[in-house]
Amino acid sequence: MRSTKKTFAVFFFFIAYSISAQEINFSDFSLINLQNYPYRTSPITIQRLVFKDEVQYAYNVIFTSMGLTVSARLSVPAIDLQDVKGIIIMLRGHQIQRGYYTGRGTENPAKRYLENGWAVIAPDFFGYGASSQAPRPWEMHQFYSAINAVELYKSLQQPVFRFDPAVAQRDRVTLPGNFKKIVLWGHSNGGQTAIHFLEITGQPVSTVLWAPVSIPFPDNIAHFNRNPEWAGRFRETHTADDFSLIRNLDKIAPGTAILLEQGTRDNAVPRAWNDALAAAINAENNRRRQAGIGIINLRYEVYPNADHNLNPYWNTVLPGNVRFWDSNP
Repeated sequence: MRSTKKTFAVFFFFIAYSISAQEINFSDFSLINLQNYPYRTSPITIQRLVFKDEVQYAYNVIFTSMGLTVSARLSVPAIDLQDVKGIIIMLRGHQIQRGYYTGRGTENPAKRYLENGWAVIAPDFFGYGASSQAPRPWEMHQFYSAINAVELYKSLQQPVFRFDPAVAQRDRVTLPGNFKKIVLWGHSNGGQTAIHFLEITGQPVSTVLWAPVSIPFPDNIAHFNRNPEWAGRFRETHTADDFSLIRNLDKIAPGTAILLEQGTRDNAVPRAWNDALAAAINAENNRRRQAGIGIINLRYEVYPNADHNLNPYWNTVLPGNVRFWDSNP
């Protein structure tokens, strides 16, 4: 058995460094197989202070995932170290590369979370910021992002931060060796990544989902990339259910707290998708009750006339997110 695990780990190590459209075995990125991926931790190197104010110290940082570089924005509340509640891994939605900068897509809601004592870290993912270029093929990017998120989470569970020598002493803030809590926030494509994360890790990480892309793979590729031909070819050679977040809800840990939020005027993620996700979680919970298994603690909030960013409800949504994380393990 030990030999089998070693061979599996070596194989994944190989694909992480030499992945290409020709070489990739798509089945290795099924949600079942990603549970066995040899995740590695990485130091998080603080490269520079972007700005500081009365709310936060905001840094650009880098870490390693899949043997490649991922950049991120780390923001720490400007309060006493012992008063920091924990850290939120913020998984952003799609961003246009032109004009992109590290922290874009998360910095506005992050400010409210920082004001309430939470640190935040928001990875850029491959192809953005100072990150390495995305491995090929592009269509599997959501699974690469899930690996990035899991490896970041595992790294945050241990003393991991280090300052680049170029960062002046006056710009350094004391960081905790371990955060009291690590929680998730995911918006749009980032919400999809957050659900994959929960299914892969089987860890009961409290998670806020803003209008997640919950249409299953490869249907999401057909929809957003307008490429039904690729999705059709994929289905001819693979079992799509193995990659579907809807079909793998049984892998989410009992007791996981999920706050699912959706606007009725969302032009990017139809409400019907997340109505279906909520219904699927409720069906999974019914199965668990009959089997005597702990349920997923879902709360589904729908906001009339809210857009994809849950505007104009931020004065309700953002404090509600903080209360949710504060009150759940």
